[in-house]
Amino acid sequence: MNAPVSSPKALRPRHPAVPAAAYRAAISHLPTGLSVVTAPGPNGPVGCTVTAVLSLSVDPPSLLVSFASRSRTLASVLAARCFAVNVLSWQDRALADQFATGPVDARFAGVEVRRVNGAPVLDRCTAGVVCEVRESVEFFDHTVVAGVVTWTRTGTADPAVLYRRAHHALLSRPAHGPAGGGAALAVLPVALSTVLTTRR
Repeated sequence: MNAPVSSPKALRPRHPAVPAAAYRAAISHLPTGLSVVTAPGPNGPVGCTVTAVLSLSVDPPSLLVSFASRSRTLASVLAARCFAVNVLSWQDRALADQFATGPVDARFAGVEVRRVNGAPVLDRCTAGVVCEVRESVEFFDHTVVAGVVTWTRTGTADPAVLYRRAHHALLSRPAHGPAGGGAALAVLPVALSTVLTTRR
């Protein structure tokens, strides 16, 4: 793991940080995708639910994933130097809770996995991306991992979205109204049992 780019003291804001609860309430209004990051572990595949995935560049194709620095999945990602981002569909949204809060040894229960370029890829996902680790940088209590994409797969299922601490479906149909086209975000009454993290 690379050393932090700056010391914690240098990264402190000039003004006092807001309380964690206030930050969570505000940032929950930012819709994010739901993905499961998987990697080969010492005793089989490991994985956790993540919401902080960012496309970085197309030359080379690359992305960023943020993990809690104490994450067991992160340790396996850095040891194996590869990982897969499995984008969850609305139909498979239950996997978000399964990989976020379920027992580590039961997270892959009922899920078919195949190995691609060294990384375990879930069959139950609407898109899959396999990466080789190129860089990791620690910020505060999280570590950002940069990966170069070596394989992709796409499906047709509507993706699951996390918005205001609940699951939603991003429907692939035009939205009707004065604004014209675009995708409709359908609010569906499925509350999360917990705020998803990447601690495991």
